[in-house]
Amino acid sequence: MKRLLTFCLIALVVLLSQRSVDAGEYLTYQEINTRAGVMLLREYSRSDYNTFYERVSRRRFWGWRTFTVFKNEPVTFQKDTLFVISNDGQTPITQSFTFRTSEQEHAQISSSGNIGISASGNVRGFQLGLDSQIERIVTRSHQRTIEEEVEINISIDPQTTLQVEIYGEGLLSNGVAKYYRFWMNRRTGGWEVFVVTTEYLSIVKAPLANPR
Repeated sequence: MKRLLTFCLIALVVLLSQRSVDAGEYLTYQEINTRAGVMLLREYSRSDYNTFYERVSRRRFWGWRTFTVFKNEPVTFQKDTLFVISNDGQTPITQSFTFRTSEQEHAQISSSGNIGISASGNVRGFQLGLDSQIERIVTRSHQRTIEEEVEINISIDPQTTLQVEIYGEGLLSNGVAKYYRFWMNRRTGGWEVFVVTTEYLSIVKAPLANPR
């Protein structure tokens, strides 16, 4: 009975380690859109993991074996809603806004299982040299940001709502990996790289849902 209980606990730990994700900021975005069939790492099922792990099952003396499931897939996203202003009066409202727009390329990462992530300041990376393995396969640029400050005046008509949101585009790559030491598998899990290539503002005016 004790052996059965121990086995069940080990199986539970393995299952949880496969599904838990050390997440990058992009996973807090309001919406991420991909082409049909493309999955984020957090969407992998246990069956997916088992299938992909078969591609990295051949042992090696030392180091990583990786398998890329999706490579540099284009994505679009809605990052955040900055603010919403409603005019339920009978006269227009004029508002002045100053926005800072940016064109940027920087990578965010996530992992699952016991693939570790380390951080040094604002820079996060995979542990044990996995970064160098992945960079041979996928796009992972260093951060480059071009910022521009824009000032605009917006008239909000009576019985309308103004909504300002941040949208963007990027590239998604993910897969699985196993780390071997003296032919023994020491670390197993999934990895993901999300590269933001551009962000922009969307300003939408719409009629109030329940006008007076």
